[in-house]
Amino acid sequence: MTWASPPDLDPEAKIRCSEWSRAAALSPVATSGTYPGFLLLELPLPWPGDIGESPEAAAVAPLLSPAGYRVQAVVPSNPDASPEERRVVLYARSPGGGPFTGYRRFERAVGPSLPAAVADLLAGAANPESCDLEAGGADVLVCGHGQRDSCCGRLGAGLATRLAAAGAPEGVTYRRTSHLGGHRFAATFLVLPEGTAWAYGDEDLVETVLRRKGDVADVAGNYRGCCGLGGPQVQALELEVLRRVGWSLLDSPRSGSFDGSRAELACVDDAGATVTWSADVARGRAVPTPDCQRPPSSATKSQIEWAVSAVTRD
Repeated sequence: MTWASPPDLDPEAKIRCSEWSRAAALSPVATSGTYPGFLLLELPLPWPGDIGESPEAAAVAPLLSPAGYRVQAVVPSNPDASPEERRVVLYARSPGGGPFTGYRRFERAVGPSLPAAVADLLAGAANPESCDLEAGGADVLVCGHGQRDSCCGRLGAGLATRLAAAGAPEGVTYRRTSHLGGHRFAATFLVLPEGTAWAYGDEDLVETVLRRKGDVADVAGNYRGCCGLGGPQVQALELEVLRRVGWSLLDSPRSGSFDGSRAELACVDDAGATVTWSADVARGRAVPTPDCQRPPSSATKSQIEWAVSAVTRD
């Protein structure tokens, strides 16, 4: 692989993946996965490198796999809680398809059987009507999975600790979580129920995103995409629309598609009208992505950046 490097980095020197990404000005946009929902399991540290190898995640995998839900371990909010008293939270898209409008949030105690608790949550999510398990609130998941990647263990765990010490806004819970993907962008965090994923995080960025402070263009370079929108091309277009529309886009029902050359994003504007944005989306820079604490020249994978042009609004 050709080493396309920042000129001030030695291609043979061992380097942390997040330091490499920053030096290479690697764009995080369109690197968020797409998921119908997330299951948050309160599990004490340490976690295995793959959270799916934990007994708890393995026990509920048969329930979650058919629907494609992603499991996230989170540090228990009450460290003294017994296993039965720990909480399990499900974020799920509304049944029936349609535009993404954010995830519904369901929560309960684990109780005597974790699979039974998860089955209850899934049953609630399958019903379009509200139920007793549906709960308000928001969660900010900060990846601090040091067993998976040292950058997340250093930058993400540190950020999660500082956020917890500062205290969250009312209705919001800060949670240290397992691997979110994209550790090269550490510290990474995910905001639920809106489903937005962010890169190169610090306390200021978290506060800006939660409070929708200032011009969204100021933090657009930190946006990875919305987990409720499918495909990197649609997520790349979403960022360009976000720059134009502002924070209100993240509250708008939206859906997208890509036909091989042109992406579309349908959303609802401030006046309540449905508008469709479209753009040419093509492959841009291919940037080698070395494993953490390995020389950049050893990279066997690369990240494609997406070039968005000819943006129009119908």
